[in-house]
Order: sequence, then C-alpha cells, then structure tokens
Amino acid sequence: MNEKRPLTFSLFLLRLLSGFVGGITGTLSAFVIYFVMISFVPAGDEATSISVFIVIIMAFVATLTANTLTATMVTFLDNEKYSRRKTIITHVFIFNLVLFFLTIPFYLLGISLDIVIGVAALHFVLSAFVSSLIMEIIAGHEYSLVGVYGSSLAIFITIALAFVALITNPSDLLVTFLAMPITWVVLQLIGGLTELVYDNFLKIYGMDALNAGTDLGGDFEIEEKEEDDQNDL
Repeated sequence: MNEKRPLTFSLFLLRLLSGFVGGITGTLSAFVIYFVMISFVPAGDEATSISVFIVIIMAFVATLTANTLTATMVTFLDNEKYSRRKTIITHVFIFNLVLFFLTIPFYLLGISLDIVIGVAALHFVLSAFVSSLIMEIIAGHEYSLVGVYGSSLAIFITIALAFVALITNPSDLLVTFLAMPITWVVLQLIGGLTELVYDNFLKIYGMDALNAGTDLGGDFEIEEKEEDDQNDL
C-alpha cells in the first residue's frame, strides 16, 4: 500500500482559501447574470415566469462556476494528492451539467410552492457535495474514504447551518450571497480537519484504518478460505 501524503497546515489554509474564492466567484457570476438579464423582464404577468427562468440560469452558472473553479484551484494547490486534474475537472463539469437538467422539474415545482430560492440553495449544496466526493474518489482509491468521511461530515454541518438560517429568517439576498462560499468553506474546513486528525491518528497509533486496502473485518481471510475450498475441489 502507498504511504499517505500528510496534509500540511499551509496547504490546509490554501485549500480553505480556494473554497472561499470559488464560492464567491460563483456568487458573483450569478449576480452578473441577474443584472444582465433583469433588463429583459417585462411588466405584467409574464414577469414571474421570466424571473424564474433567470433564477434557474443564475443557479446553473453559479454552481458550474463555483464547483469547477474550486476543483481547478484545489487540484493545482494540492497536485500531489489531486494529480489527475483534467479527469477531476471533466467529471465535475459533466456532473453539474447533468444535475442542472435533473433539477429543472424541481424548479418548476418550486414556482407553485413559492420555494424557488430554497430549491436553488439545495441545488448548490448537492452539487458542491457530489463535486467534492468526485474529487476525493478520483484523487486515489486507497485514501478516498478519508475524503468521503470529511465531505459527509461537512454536509451535515452545512445542513445544520441551514436550519439555523431558517430560524433566524435572514433575507433571501443574504442567503443567496453566502450559500456558495459557506458551503465550500465548510467542505474544505471539515475535509481538511478530518485529514489532519487522521494524519495524527496514523502517526500516533500506526493503524491505517481508513485505507481502503486495510482489512478490518477479515475479508481477506474469507477470500483465502474460499480459494482454498475451490482448490480442494
């Protein structure tokens, strides 16, 4: 088994910064789309349908920008771990494109329930979470579990923050502006802390528990026994 690359504190901060920059850039791209297209919204009954269309386009551009840019920055900063940069970026881009088409029915449903902003927020959280998982899985089979644990914990924390936001009842503009950078900052923060904690655990105890090649349940013994039984036949 290959030895794990330890995460340095400086690299952890750089990855955290990349999540913030990627999220902010995605948000700014959404506002650019809004200000460019708002002039085309007519007065009257047609305004509602066109406004929803603008929200859908904003969400698509913002998620695609934030997730692809963050993946690009992280793979450049942590090239030793995320060495398959082109593959990661390609899969992140394709997934976000597919997810956009899958979420269109939910946006249409959100019109009747008046929860379009909520659908957009869910769209981004899901897209960022899976984009993060794609990065971790492609980064390396052996230590992809460390990234899966970190990303999953980060999403639970993001959901908890969303419930807090619902209780405090912030403005839709504030939620829209902060959703992307906060989600990616939490993903990088918790993912990085998980990796740092595991690095210290590995250093102190020497047990590589989250290496996918580590046998924790006796699987290798079962496989060897099955092979021996087949040979006896």
